[in-house]
Amino acid sequence: MFLDIVADVKLNVEQSITRLGSNGIRILNLVVPKPDIPRDIAANYKAVKVQWTEQLVAIQQQKTEQIKKETQSIKALLDAKREKDVLEITLQKQLLQKQKEKERNDLDILIVKAREENVADIAAYKKEKQSEANKNLYSPEYIKLEMARALSNNTKFYFSGENSPLGGLLSKILN
Repeated sequence: MFLDIVADVKLNVEQSITRLGSNGIRILNLVVPKPDIPRDIAANYKAVKVQWTEQLVAIQQQKTEQIKKETQSIKALLDAKREKDVLEITLQKQLLQKQKEKERNDLDILIVKAREENVADIAAYKKEKQSEANKNLYSPEYIKLEMARALSNNTKFYFSGENSPLGGLLSKILN
């Protein structure tokens, strides 16, 4: 700082001379000699400067470490957010798959139900038509005809009047 102090000392000296000597002296150059500093004070000063520099380095390292930790924290938060978003998308995808699978199962159930109802309707219709056919087929005339055919194969009949079971039956049929 001895080089910087020269301008201030020159200005102060000029102002003092001007004030005291009424513009009688003009200073062309001013040299401020560097004082002799004892060795123990210089060594102490150097040690203080070294400690001050070490403190600055330590403070800067702390700031750097803090910035690194904040950066790691931000990265961890962003990674967690990204994983959360990926998990949400995966869950939505699985939910949609389950819903589509349920819809497909419901359709399969409806198809099987319709098929079974159709088979049951066909069977009921078949039995109903068979019943109508039997009703038409087994008319009293048809039954008499079939009984007559069955009895015509028998050459011998034993019965005692209309009171026997066979006589009562024949009298009803041939009535």
